[in-house]
Amino acid sequence: MLRAFLILLIAAPLFGQPPGPSGDWPTDEVRIKFGTVFRGLILEESTDGVRFRIVRRPPGRPSITLTTTFTAAEVDRITRLSDDDRKKLRERLAALDADGAGEQDRITAIEFAPSDWLGKANAARRYTADQFVLVSGAEEDITRRAAVRLEKIYTAFARVLPPRRAAARPTRVDLADTLDDYRAVLQSAGVKVANAAVFFPTDNRIVCGSDLKRLGDSLRRTRLHHQQQRVALDRSEKELKELYKGSKEELDRFLGGVRKEREKIVAAERENEAAFDAATRRLFAILYHEAFHSYAAAFVFPPLKPEEVKAGAGTGELPRWLNEGLAQLFEDPVIEAGELRVGHADTARLKRVKEAAMKKAENGLVPLADLFRTGREQFVTAHAGETEVADRHYLTAWAVAHYLTFGRKVLGTQGLDDFLVAVNTGADPAKAFATLVGQDLPAFEKDWHDYLQRLQPDGTLRK
Repeated sequence: MLRAFLILLIAAPLFGQPPGPSGDWPTDEVRIKFGTVFRGLILEESTDGVRFRIVRRPPGRPSITLTTTFTAAEVDRITRLSDDDRKKLRERLAALDADGAGEQDRITAIEFAPSDWLGKANAARRYTADQFVLVSGAEEDITRRAAVRLEKIYTAFARVLPPRRAAARPTRVDLADTLDDYRAVLQSAGVKVANAAVFFPTDNRIVCGSDLKRLGDSLRRTRLHHQQQRVALDRSEKELKELYKGSKEELDRFLGGVRKEREKIVAAERENEAAFDAATRRLFAILYHEAFHSYAAAFVFPPLKPEEVKAGAGTGELPRWLNEGLAQLFEDPVIEAGELRVGHADTARLKRVKEAAMKKAENGLVPLADLFRTGREQFVTAHAGETEVADRHYLTAWAVAHYLTFGRKVLGTQGLDDFLVAVNTGADPAKAFATLVGQDLPAFEKDWHDYLQRLQPDGTLRK
């Protein structure tokens, strides 16, 4: 059985808009039934579907690959490379990060344009992608890492929900590296809040801030030190090759020491990445959450009036509970050894969901019929006494979204479109949901609870 979760490898690039360019590399192609074409490398085929490594190499932006699974029900057509071309593509992908330093090379290669910041000309850096524009007043190293992280999370968005509106306005993301700058940006927008990030739907803009300056200073010093070490090692290697060019055994022995020093640098850089992840975990969780809301509204399911939906202009937006549930799926991607994965189940959240599923209604998960009728107020915690109610709704929304996405695989299907059309034109949401999943609510709830009890933190199901 093919794995259902998504893996985003930092070792290679991807898309703003599938299909997206892959440079001049020949690729396999998978066309899904909604018309989107994904280009890359077929890794495995079976009756269940295709495990596929999507490849994108946009100029001036980080190279990214996304390893994912297309189910048999999703696939419309596959165009396969010849054996020789597939071998060449495998070799090219393997060479992207041969010594483990490729991620740093890609971060360094990002191209910025100058941008205004808090009334000062050219005081910020601008990074333009297909679906977002990052404007950052933060340090260069922080900005580069933020650009790569956003590229990857938008890539994950696009795999789960392929964009349908190519001409939609990209989301602007403003990143401040001091709390004073963050407050100043919000003040210029006429807003005063305590949140670490704010999404302005009307402007399709996210403002995000934290105390990142000290971290940026430290990263810059460390990066400079590593660059100096690499220059010194390159010089030593050149001198050794001249000195021992007549003795391969001696040369190999000394070059082995140089290689070990390079490996130490790579290990130190990975530790720095881990430190960056730990220091910015909450900040990026909030940013990813708000970014999903903006992506869904701008590129996939824009809000429409009921009469526009009836006239066939589109499906209309996601219901609030599903929008919040899906946004939570992307809050905490796992990053290990240069790899980002979406589709696992956050350990703490999963534990709470399992416990809540065993409790009575007043303390457990929200009854589905009630969840389907919730609005914005159930997902905003304004006072301390409302935290428990908000948590119950968030937990339930996450649990249903996880099952629909990775258990039932309904995202990107005609059934989901029909469901949205129904609820956005006034149909009973519980009846529309029953049609979507092909079960009445009691039967669905039984299967859903069984899924939750078997779900493991890595996204697989216990036997």
